[in-house]
Amino acid sequence: MSELYKQLKDYGHVKINEPLAKHTTFKIGGRASFFIEVKENDSLVKLLNFLSENGIEYYILGGGSNILFSDDDFEGVVIKISNFKFQISNCLIEADAGVVLGKIVNEAIKNELAGLEWGAGIPGTVGGAVRGNAGAMGKDISLILEKVEVWENGEVVEYGKDDCKFEYRGSKFKKDGGIILRAWFKLEKGDKAEILKTVQGYLKQRSGRYPAFPSAGSFFQNLDLKNWPGDKKDLLPIFIERKKIPAGWLIEQCGLKGFSIGGAKVSEEHGNFIINFDHASQSDILQVVEAVKEKVYNKYGVALVPEVEII
Repeated sequence: MSELYKQLKDYGHVKINEPLAKHTTFKIGGRASFFIEVKENDSLVKLLNFLSENGIEYYILGGGSNILFSDDDFEGVVIKISNFKFQISNCLIEADAGVVLGKIVNEAIKNELAGLEWGAGIPGTVGGAVRGNAGAMGKDISLILEKVEVWENGEVVEYGKDDCKFEYRGSKFKKDGGIILRAWFKLEKGDKAEILKTVQGYLKQRSGRYPAFPSAGSFFQNLDLKNWPGDKKDLLPIFIERKKIPAGWLIEQCGLKGFSIGGAKVSEEHGNFIINFDHASQSDILQVVEAVKEKVYNKYGVALVPEVEII
């Protein structure tokens, strides 16, 4: 038993040589030298301080969606955030980073709070959603975030919404680092029946469009309308309304549904999902990604940008 293993046990439950494929929605990844599940923010802060002070490489893992690990082993510490506390006070929801976003959506419905209906059916955790400014249906986390608590360079600090530098599928935390510990969301009182109706409508839109095979969710960012080089008359009205052109639509227009290399394939249900249908490697996925990018660029003159984090 190594000395590091003994030290890590002070902060959470530790496993050695843990397969990362078990902990991601893509079901792809090598082994982590050390894998530690941390359930309390105090322990997480102490662990981050310990690793930082000792120059030990680490990676933070939330729900395991929106990520593609290497098939090679990770020579460091993977931290699985499993802090699940949340509370509701009037229209304010306070949630730890490890809380699943769907749980917050359900609690909002129960408490007749509107503003997070678009999050129904989106995988991942609060921490990942804030870090990547998760969104759907033309809305995103930045519209409802009040403030966030973050570990940064050995200190715990709070940032208001304006300090987070939110952008499409990004934030200051995604660019500059900082580990999200918990977040506060400001919603509005609404009619429970109307909230539920909206949620059900969004879920109906998603129904049948998302593959059953392992994936990381939507792989590419949607294209900002202002970057469209073609005639806007060729686009659907909903694209103009939301000022975004879905990457999946572009991919589908290139006839790429079902395109495969090795065990990786563009989903036949949704063009922006790349699936692991037969024991795909990271290399298989990335070869499909490059082929898709090339074909879309050749047809439309636009460069697709992955929103999945590639390790």
